[in-house]
Amino acid sequence: MPTDIDVWLQASPNNTLPEFGDPLVLAAESFNRAHPGYRVRIRRIEAHLLPQKVAEAVEHGNPPDIAEYMYSSMQTALDTRAANGDPLFVPVERAIDGRAKILGEPVVVDDLVPAVRDYYTVGGELAAIPTFVSTNILFANRTVLAAAGIERLPSTWAELEAACAAVAALPDGPGHGVSWPNYGWVFHQELAGQRGVLVNNGNGRSGRATRVFLDSPELLAYARWWKRMLDDGHYLPTEELHYFTTMQAFARQEIAFVVSSSAIGRMLGEMAAEAGFELTAGQLPRPVADCSPGGPVAGEALFLARGLAKEKEDGALAFLQHQLNDVHAVARLYDPASPMTSLPITLAALGQATADEWPEPFPGYRAAIEQVTTAERTPAGAGPVAGNLNGINIALTEAMADVLLEGAEPAARFRLATEQAQRVLDRYNAAALAYPPRTPDELEAG
Repeated sequence: MPTDIDVWLQASPNNTLPEFGDPLVLAAESFNRAHPGYRVRIRRIEAHLLPQKVAEAVEHGNPPDIAEYMYSSMQTALDTRAANGDPLFVPVERAIDGRAKILGEPVVVDDLVPAVRDYYTVGGELAAIPTFVSTNILFANRTVLAAAGIERLPSTWAELEAACAAVAALPDGPGHGVSWPNYGWVFHQELAGQRGVLVNNGNGRSGRATRVFLDSPELLAYARWWKRMLDDGHYLPTEELHYFTTMQAFARQEIAFVVSSSAIGRMLGEMAAEAGFELTAGQLPRPVADCSPGGPVAGEALFLARGLAKEKEDGALAFLQHQLNDVHAVARLYDPASPMTSLPITLAALGQATADEWPEPFPGYRAAIEQVTTAERTPAGAGPVAGNLNGINIALTEAMADVLLEGAEPAARFRLATEQAQRVLDRYNAAALAYPPRTPDELEAG
């Protein structure tokens, strides 16, 4: 009988994107053919519910051998406890233990794109193997830009303001210049662009995050600029300030620019073609020209259960390498069946994606790659790691909504948000640092 390896993958909420994650399913099938002594078994769970389902599985005595967590749930994965109170997952770099091959599969961790590896590294140790990578970039309606005399995409906040003013001067142009979602990850990138951090202890990377900085000078600078863009008529506050509603406004040509994830670039290209305009894209505008444009990536990663039997652990580790070997890492760059497009995760895939003969899956794909690969490799650039980051992000976005829609004064409102987020983090850490430690209650991803 083959040794079973149970892998839990994320599914889109309500399975709205049924093909999402299919490259990993194909990699599992390929692994099973190559290693008949093993059987990787895939289970899909809605992304925001997966951490809770893993914790419940521990209680029932049947946790997965490998589980895929959202980028924002890294501290959650590290703090999830096994039945005996030990951490459920082991840092993958520790489990690999310096090996170059596992069951004949070349180890890929040293081939990860450095910025991607940085995101999943805590305390100097790679915690998990990434499976999908994206970044926020600036998409634009090239047709409108040409009419407004805008010859190149704006690269700074001031240039974006000027471009929006040029769009506003068009006699029959869009009603507003730009929109973007009110979402935690957007704040994380804008903080990184100013070399600011969200939490203490090296953004949670040199030690556990215990303090939150939602009213820092860097964050307030972004909030005030955003509010000014609204007051000047340049920023369109779409319904719920959501990714999807900003995409819809862009497709309806109500705006000339939209900040959105590179993951949906191909989808935006299709929407633009249907609406009859040409899509272009570039890097996320920075506060000033000498700031880092990149900032933390988003995506998902696979965590390995601690304490597996030697045979099973070797099989699980071999699968983690197999799903990112040169064939699968390159195939993941452009899967026509998948609605989402990953940026390169490995250097092998990066070389393929930047080759002259390789066609971009959507305009701006190489700009997104450059944004990730040229980002400053600092704690700010790597992004925050904190307990219940979803709850901290909620405090952020509620404050920004009050500033934009209710006229709240930024400094006072974000001071309240800092207090709210600090309570969120303190509650989380009280469980993680208790004796004996326990899995925190706040597990919802987002």
